[in-house]
Amino acid sequence: MEIKNIGKALMKFHEEMGVIYKTETNPFFKSKYADLATILTAIKIPLTKAGLTFVQIPTGENELRTILIHPESGETIEGTFKMTPSKNDPQGQGSVITYQKRYALSAILGLNTEQDDDGNKASEIGSENKKMTPKVNPTDKPPFGKGSDEEIKPKSRL
Repeated sequence: MEIKNIGKALMKFHEEMGVIYKTETNPFFKSKYADLATILTAIKIPLTKAGLTFVQIPTGENELRTILIHPESGETIEGTFKMTPSKNDPQGQGSVITYQKRYALSAILGLNTEQDDDGNKASEIGSENKKMTPKVNPTDKPPFGKGSDEEIKPKSRL
């Protein structure tokens, strides 16, 4: 599998891409996250400048296939993410697909979000989960989301 061209394009993408700030709050876990609309808005121009695109396709049972494409060379990188919804109804299925899209894009593109709990909430290790806070200059404005010069307000959500 040849990835020379898509690898160079990913390098260009990373040069263009900034931090994606987590602007939404999960009321159940009291944690912040970057919603799908914010991620898609943030990656659109850097992807185009790098000559990359992607497609995400639900496959199999509760699976989402993400394919990163370098159209000029035909090279691709892909992965499949499986997750079972907590409720097997249309709302549960839709929530899982949205969650998969966010996390699969973040993984395949190596996106930088400014807050991480080191997987503690996902694995529920110990009762004292440490919150990790990024080292950000307090005078810096975030490139996307609340507090930026161009605040992103998604028009609709999936």
